[in-house]
Amino acid sequence: MIVRNTGIVIRSLECMISALLLSGLTFGQSGDFYRNNFTAGIGPGIPVGSDTAYLDAAPLISIGYGYRFYRFLQADVGFQTAFGAASNQNIEATNLGYVRGGDREYMVPLGGRLIVPTPLSRIELSAGGGAAYLHYSETVPSSYYYTNYCYSCTSRGGWGAYGLANVSYFLDSDHNFHVGTTGQFISASLHGDAVGATPAIDTRDHWVNISFEFGFSF
Repeated sequence: MIVRNTGIVIRSLECMISALLLSGLTFGQSGDFYRNNFTAGIGPGIPVGSDTAYLDAAPLISIGYGYRFYRFLQADVGFQTAFGAASNQNIEATNLGYVRGGDREYMVPLGGRLIVPTPLSRIELSAGGGAAYLHYSETVPSSYYYTNYCYSCTSRGGWGAYGLANVSYFLDSDHNFHVGTTGQFISASLHGDAVGATPAIDTRDHWVNISFEFGFSF
């Protein structure tokens, strides 16, 4: 009796999963889709592993553009900046004298993603990855009223790879505006001069970035 009931439950679950997948594919194949997708986000950039010996978690902003070739395939390019992860406190030489420096960590992901169809019309899931370029640089204060050129600021950079997963919720039935969350992992080999607490040796840096996004599609 238990075996028979278990078999019924398993078959019921299989039917439910099949129905969900079928409804997701049906939704994904119906209607038009927008090819141009812009996003802007903010969240934490979090170094992980051995990187934590010289990098700290820092605020991160991101912008991105995606071009959807097909309903379920999109090419991505982005630009991300973390503020002060290398904790640069060096006194930098500039055209305006000596000032205390800062640092920025720039990340440029170049890749693509697969769109996962769902039966929920306003929910979209995606996952992807590709190449990523990282560049760390010491900086000095500047403003709209004056330009401060740094003569002693150093930098380092290198290439690596990234992967991401995203969930988005569309705010309107036309799917023009959405909010979402992206989790991203980056691993890259960097070389160059010391930047703040980052040593002047070849390093393999790893980041976990979380971005809370607003997007526009057309």
